[in-house]
Amino acid sequence: MSVDEGKKRIVIEILGEEYIIRSSSPREHVFEVGKYVNRLMKELCEKYPLMSLQKIAILTALNLASDLLTLRRQEKHRKR
Repeated sequence: MSVDEGKKRIVIEILGEEYIIRSSSPREHVFEVGKYVNRLMKELCEKYPLMSLQKIAILTALNLASDLLTLRRQEKHRKR
């Protein structure tokens, strides 16, 4: 059985570059994720125009991870 079995090929664009995503998630969800990441990265590029794309990508990942961990912590406290 192939790892990609059941996954759709979806093309998204981030900062003018196309990325092929293979996902079993709904197409709309993948597009929404791509648009969100693109918006965050554009905002950081505008705020820090001299920063490398690698650093922009890492800052974006750190911001997203921080948001995710905050939401998980809030959910954990709600279940108590």
